Amino acid sequence: MTEPLPEGWQQMPEGFVSEVMPGVERPEVVLISLQTTEPDILILDADFPDYDAFELARQSIVARPSVAVLVISENNAPDQLRRAMLAGVEEYLIKPLEADALRESLVAIASNRTLRTVEADQVVVAAPINGIIIGVMSGKGGLGKTTIATNLAALLAKATRKSIGLVGFESGDGAVLLSLQPKMGLLDMAGSMDADEAAYSQEWLRQFGTPHRNGLMYWTWQGTSTRVGDIPDDFLPNLFETCRRTNDYTFIDFPLLSEEEMGTVLPLLDIIVVVSSTSDLLALRSTKSFLELVPEELRPRMRIVVNRSDPTDMISKEDFASSVGHRIAAILPNDPQLTAQAINMGAPFIITSSQGELSHQLRTLGELLFRLPLVQEDSKSKRRFSFF
Repeated sequence: MTEPLPEGWQQMPEGFVSEVMPGVERPEVVLISLQTTEPDILILDADFPDYDAFELARQSIVARPSVAVLVISENNAPDQLRRAMLAGVEEYLIKPLEADALRESLVAIASNRTLRTVEADQVVVAAPINGIIIGVMSGKGGLGKTTIATNLAALLAKATRKSIGLVGFESGDGAVLLSLQPKMGLLDMAGSMDADEAAYSQEWLRQFGTPHRNGLMYWTWQGTSTRVGDIPDDFLPNLFETCRRTNDYTFIDFPLLSEEEMGTVLPLLDIIVVVSSTSDLLALRSTKSFLELVPEELRPRMRIVVNRSDPTDMISKEDFASSVGHRIAAILPNDPQLTAQAINMGAPFIITSSQGELSHQLRTLGELLFRLPLVQEDSKSKRRFSFF
């Protein structure tokens, strides 16, 4: 909007219930949000620069035929009114707007269309979600952190009826593993928020996510159409708090963090999964350095996962645990053929090869972290790797 709507416009008369979604300033956000939300009425400002409100109205009606579009503008020229009519606009209001006039138009639109109805005695207030935030990190790159985060999220989406979110701060690799092509990212969300905004709505967060066919919702940092904008200082705390209200479990795939970033981010997490390796001393050393930066009060939240473990590794699990000074939660076997195949297929290996040893060990990790029921294993199968 080029200017705020008049105060009190959304106060509907008896018999009408209104739910106002946050405004947006970019046309592509409107079209994307229509894929994941169900607005009855869409208000467009024709005076907003650098976009054609009438073309956006037409595209919005094509994307969601049930939506009614109301356009506001300072321009009351006949050609504007004709364009509005041809685009399928329901009403065209001239500024300056008054609350009563806007409210009457909305009620008139609602009265003349078959919109959703709610019986007063059928209203059910859903219990608020107080979700868990799981950060997946590592002391160095290339250890399979994104693969673990993506497969754990897919595992929970498959094995539970919970709402699962996956946030990929790490260069969008999670989108490749899920065969998704997000157009918008959290950077778009950050750039559209006021720095002093206390909290973000769940509906607003969902507009920037991309649903996966197995039920989880994926958010990338930067989509294919993202424009770089300013990021509020309190964006991450607000984002994570909104994730708690939106998802039962949210996995955060982090890039490598500086000491200062760790001090800011770690207290916001409930579970901190640290991915490492026993294949070389560099991975061991980087993991040890990472853990030394974790405050003592946060260490109980840590879960160490040794990934791509192989019998030929030069470092034993006992030496590794002794060196880092922390118990190992799980050891995942090395299966490069399976993981490469899953990447090429654009599907997590926990879905494409659920009976493999790597998938079994990941399910065992899920049982440890989230108390998931284990799938019974054939008594003849061999387990080369143990959990302790």
